[in-house]
Order: sequence, then C-alpha cells, then structure tokens
Amino acid sequence: MNLPISQRPWELPEEKLLAECRFEAFVGSGPGGQKRHKTNAAVRLTHTPTGIHAVAAESRSQRENRIHAIRRLRHKLAMEIRHEIDGINYRRPEWFVEYEGLHINPKNPLYPAAVAEVLDVLKGMEWSVGKAAVMLSLTTSALTRFLHDDPAVWQKVNAARAELGIKPLRWV
Repeated sequence: MNLPISQRPWELPEEKLLAECRFEAFVGSGPGGQKRHKTNAAVRLTHTPTGIHAVAAESRSQRENRIHAIRRLRHKLAMEIRHEIDGINYRRPEWFVEYEGLHINPKNPLYPAAVAEVLDVLKGMEWSVGKAAVMLSLTTSALTRFLHDDPAVWQKVNAARAELGIKPLRWV
C-alpha cells in the first residue's frame, strides 16, 4: 500500500490517530476467570482509511488493552504503508543517529517510524539488506539483527524477497 509521504498515520498524536479509527470493546475469550468473561475489556481498533486493525485482550483492564492496541496498530500501519524513497538524494532521519546500530525498544514511540523507514529503504533498494544498510549508515549485521528481532518484520521482508525470487534472509 503506497500513500503520499505526508500520510504517516503511525506518527500521528494519539487523539488524531484515534479520530481515524473505529473503536470496539468486547468481551474477551479464553482463560482469565469470571472477571474477564463479564467485562468488555478486550479492544479492537480499526484504522478506517486503510482497514488495518489491531486487537488487545490480554489485560482485564480496557484502558491497558487500549494502550496495547494503539501500539500494535501503529506497528501494523508502519509495516503496511510504504513510501517511495529517492535513492540518490535519500538522507536518513536525524533521530536515527540517537539509536546507534538501530538499537530501539519496540515500546519506544519512534519504533514504528524506524520500522517504516527501514522497510521503505529496503523496498527502494529492491530488498537488498546490504544496500539498505549503506543507505541507513548501518552495518549489514545491525540491520539484519533489527529485522530479526521483530518476527513480523522478518517475515514481511522474507515474503517480499521471495516474491522477487531472492533467497530469504537467514539468522545464524
């Protein structure tokens, strides 16, 4: 899914992102006892412009589940929405410098932006990790580690590489 560069919903403030979403609370299923089965604590957020959704039901607190669902939705949006990069004039974002070797916690608010940037550059470099690492001023091993540490991103990159007939990335 390609959108204009100005549309980066994972970077929106929470209230603006939620304004673009449909919110649903429902009774969670599975283990958790009587309290869990009587309350509408589980949460589903659907980003209406894209149809991408995220669910959180692990807590008995709707508030906590909402926080988890928002984080998951930002991550999914960052993984699915691609922006074209200019391979000649590309400059990595200023904030990338703060995360040497791309060591960034998934709970960090900038994590979805890091995922999106890495995937945009990889796509622009035809899914070549070596070329993307150079563009991002990283080592190939640092970029590979970043990809591997997020199973959903790892799977997405390998699926894109498979579509092009490129061997999947391996973790040794």
